Order: sequence, then structure tokens, then C-alpha cells
Amino acid sequence: MREKDNFILDIKRLGINGEGIGFYNRMAVFVDGAIPGEGHNVEVIKQDSKYLLAKTIEIKRPSKDRVNPSCPYYTDCGGCNVSHISYDKMLEFKKEIVVETISRYTSLNPRSFEIKNTIPSEDKFHYRNRSQLAVKSVDGRLTVTMLKPNSNSIVPIDSCLVQKKRINTLNREILHIAENLGISAYMAKFGRGILRYIILRVNEKDEALVCFVIGEKSNKLKELAKRTIELPGVIGVYESFNDAKKEVGFFGTDPKLLEGDSYIIESLGKIQYRIYPNTFFQLNTKQAKAMMDIVLRACKLSFKERVLDAYSGVGAIGLYLAHMAKEVVGIEYNKDAVEAANENAKINKIKNAKFLQGDAALLLPKLLEEMTFDVVVVDPPRTGLEEAFIKSLLDSQIKRIIYVSCNPATLAKDIEKLSITYKVNSITPLDMFPQTAHVETITTLVRVETKKD
Repeated sequence: MREKDNFILDIKRLGINGEGIGFYNRMAVFVDGAIPGEGHNVEVIKQDSKYLLAKTIEIKRPSKDRVNPSCPYYTDCGGCNVSHISYDKMLEFKKEIVVETISRYTSLNPRSFEIKNTIPSEDKFHYRNRSQLAVKSVDGRLTVTMLKPNSNSIVPIDSCLVQKKRINTLNREILHIAENLGISAYMAKFGRGILRYIILRVNEKDEALVCFVIGEKSNKLKELAKRTIELPGVIGVYESFNDAKKEVGFFGTDPKLLEGDSYIIESLGKIQYRIYPNTFFQLNTKQAKAMMDIVLRACKLSFKERVLDAYSGVGAIGLYLAHMAKEVVGIEYNKDAVEAANENAKINKIKNAKFLQGDAALLLPKLLEEMTFDVVVVDPPRTGLEEAFIKSLLDSQIKRIIYVSCNPATLAKDIEKLSITYKVNSITPLDMFPQTAHVETITTLVRVETKKD
């Protein structure tokens, strides 16, 4: 089989990134935009010794679950890469992705514990509470843009269907003001221009923080900030300077407040969190509340337990659990996040929670020498748990682990290692990001009692 060869392919399952997967002479073939059960006439676009990448020439047998994507940028943007699949069917596929991943990466039998149906999101569209988009000049007009997948080509975006409506409105209004002020888009290649990114945070009350990331300083920014703070819902305006030639991150210098308040308040249940421009917080607020409730139930707290909140961030999970626990101790590597977590504890008048700065893998063994924990909640980055952290859990007497994961592959690899001492009780998939293949999971593991214990 060579590039540009065509053949008919039956799509057997959905991959972890939302691509359809079929097999040709026992070799996996990955096809974007394909749905399990469909038959496609495909053309090979890349050949590897272990797999083929192909594109669809014609759908010979379409799925009854295929729908027309609502987004006009669907084929170019690539952000919402499963919008061609009906929502209810995609919930089923997300559960199947978890089952397939457990089967592939572990020796565990996924039928030996409960994998629940995927928890749907209340909002299928307009759920994202944060936007960070590049500003470009296209046909003489300023616009926010996305990048086409696997390319450097930009896609001008007038309105994004998964961003909150307030975000879309503010992007348009801010760009209109910027154009009237003669503010240019930054061009990293030439090191010229002013406005590089617009970063927006919006809470459930539709209150917004705005941060202008600039590549060149200009007095015009002061006037832009003054006019922006007057827009409906905007309560704070920041700037950050970033003139790096490569697109390595959004923020450059620490955000500097130009106008208004320094933060917005977001609430999950009765707990309030201060959100600054660079605060990590779940992008789907309503679904984050649903996730917290699942975690709380899984912990089975009765006011007597000491809880470890590892990779605690700004304390979102730990503070949500505190009212049912004897004590919550959080560990977080990022110093700013730790300060924010302790600040959030203070504004909520929570006195039984504290957050420590440090590497979870290094700090956990020291904490276990000083105190015991009944429950550990972990919410690690996509790379999963560190080996040293897993070893400390295995050596401990902690009875229950609640593992919040945004990556089924690393979750599977980690629970395989933990299965020496812990058994999986249940896994709950949760749709945190509708229109995408991403799936969040909450896994409950309980310590297996042995004679030694």
C-alpha cells in the first residue's frame, strides 16, 4: 500500500482523538471525520510501518448518527472535530473510548467493575468560559483566528459556537474599538504590531476579565482599556507583554491591571473562587459542578476523614469537599495557584483546608510521616501521576483514591500500576467538552485488604 492508493474501508471504532479507525490487511487506518459502522472510499495520505493515515474520497455507507455540523468553520478549524456525530451517540462513543483504552493499556477486565454511562453536559454549545485567540489582520480588518490542524494557516473566526456568547460579542466589540484607534495586529515574524492575543474570562453571571497580550508597547492601549471597561459585563482589563518570535505561550510578562477590578468570582455550589487572567479553572463551569458532586459522593465523607487534594490547583476540588471532611490538605507545584487556593479558603471562611507548595511526588512521603490520610483525590495533568507518587500511594495505608483524569490513556496506565494494592470500583466518564473527543473521567479505587493490613 502506497500514498494516493484508494480502497474501501469499514470503520470499526472511534479513536481517542475522534478519528475513525478501520483495518486494511490487519493494519490500522485512521480517517478523520469517519464514524464507526460507515463504509468509506479512502485515499492513503501517509504510510507508516504500523499504520496508515487516509482521507475520505466518498462515504459509501453513511451512519444514521451522522449530522451536519452547525459550525461554519468546522472543516477548517478542527477544534470541534466530532460535530458530525449526533450528541447522544457521541456520549456512547466516549464511554467506548474509556473501555477500549482500559482494554488496550491494562491487564484489567473492564467488565470486572462498573464503567458508567457518560454524564452529558447541560450546555452542548456556548459552554467555554475562557478564550485566548490570536489577533490577525485579514483583508485590512482585525479578526481573531484559529490555526488549521497540522498547518500554519489561519482561520478567521467571527463567532465560535462553543465559546460563551458574551465572549464572542466582546471579541467583536474590542476589535472594532481597536480598529478605530488605529491599533495594529502583531506580526511575530517581523516583530512589529501591537495586539497579539485577546484573552477573555467570563463567569456564569456574564462578568468578564479582558487581557490584551501585546507585542509592542503603545499609548493607544490606555485608551483601548478605557473604552473596553465601558463595555457591558467587563469589570477588569489587563495587559501582558509578549514579543517572543515563536508562538510558545500566550502570556509574556505577568498580567498588569489597567482598569477596573482585578478578578471575577466564579461559584461552584456555595464555594466561590477568584479568577484572574491566568488562573487555571475548568472551562465548562456547569459541568465542573457536576464533576465536583461526583467526586464528593465518591469520597464517602462523614466529617471524620482527612483528605489529600493532590495537584490541587486553586483549590477547586479540596474546598468543595471541605464541608464534609475533618481536614483537607492540598499539594500544588505552582506557587501562584497555592496562593490563590489559600486565598479562596479565606474568602469562603473555610478553616479546615490548607494548601502547600511543592512537587506532589516529593511532598507526599514527607506528609505521610507526619499524618495519615483516609482519602486521596488526584487531578494530575495529561501526563498522569509520577512514578514516585504512585509508589508512595502503594506504600501507604490510604483506603480510597479518587482519580480525576482528562486523559484515558494515562489513567489506564496509572490504574494498572495501582492495581497491585487497589482495585477499581467504578469509572464515570463525563463530557466536559461537547463537540470534541475529549473525555473526563472520575475513577474510584479502594484499597484491597490483605493479611498484612
